[in-house]
Amino acid sequence: MKTVWRPVVLAAIAALTVSVGLLVFPGTGKTDRLRLAAYDGDVGALEWIAKEKGFFDKAGLDVDITGYASGRETMEAITAGRADVATASEFVVATRSFTEPGLLILGSICQYWNKGLIGRRDRGVFGAADLRGKRVGVTLRSTAEHNLVVFLAQQGLTLNDVLPVDLPPKEIVEQMGSGEIDAAITWQPHVAAIEKRLGGNASRLPASGADAYLLVLTRRHLLTEKPAAMEKLLRGLVLAETWVRAHPAEAKAWIGAHFSLDADYVEMQWPNMQLKVGLSQEILEAMDGEARWFAKKIGRQAIPNFAETVDAAALRAVKPGAVTIVGR
Repeated sequence: MKTVWRPVVLAAIAALTVSVGLLVFPGTGKTDRLRLAAYDGDVGALEWIAKEKGFFDKAGLDVDITGYASGRETMEAITAGRADVATASEFVVATRSFTEPGLLILGSICQYWNKGLIGRRDRGVFGAADLRGKRVGVTLRSTAEHNLVVFLAQQGLTLNDVLPVDLPPKEIVEQMGSGEIDAAITWQPHVAAIEKRLGGNASRLPASGADAYLLVLTRRHLLTEKPAAMEKLLRGLVLAETWVRAHPAEAKAWIGAHFSLDADYVEMQWPNMQLKVGLSQEILEAMDGEARWFAKKIGRQAIPNFAETVDAAALRAVKPGAVTIVGR
């Protein structure tokens, strides 16, 4: 009887290993090192989980991770040579690609929906028309700016009809609370922080942002110099994704504790952020649309060919089937 069942059991184990998406990795050999400029927020959870739970170590990678409050700052770190890899939204990458053609996208670690536009009722901001002439806090050169422009256009307004105030997210929360600005558009958890601070004085405007993606990117010459390290980075992120999928309750608790977020907030936001490693055609389509808007803003005719900013080889080696970009 043991002879009969042994091949069946071995075949089942082999099939399970393949279907799980590389839960078991081959020997990693020597330990490589990378400096990661990481977005320090809930949608960037996979990179922090991979670091703190040892998944990068299991992949054979020593990661020196530094957190930043926005993708704009992570991009500045990689441009200045302080990091080998960074995470930033597809909007930040799309707009920077006009002046930094050496950027390469290795994958995405989250698809999310997390923007909100809040007005102060005591400043008379109850609807879109009330924004005219008001001081609106926004982090320029981020997805928030693009969402604000789209929202205003839907109401027949432009940025010229408001007074944009360029602020980092935490300053937006502070200045909304102190009344230095009249309205603000930003991302979670800062939206929730503003609403908590203002209480009944907060007026949520119906500005629905499009899907956003948190991308993993590097520079072309660094991928050439450190291909094994980049692949190991993605292996560690896939291990983190697998852990999150297997332990959602524990993952929520970990995110709340690590980022100092209320459990109710994490539960509310959980359906709006898909923590998964991938590389989809939708990312390039989103970047094309954002780049066309940005090109008009800076007086350019052509936009970058974003298919040329993607290198899918490392992700395809680590997580087969995760790459759905046409022709890559």
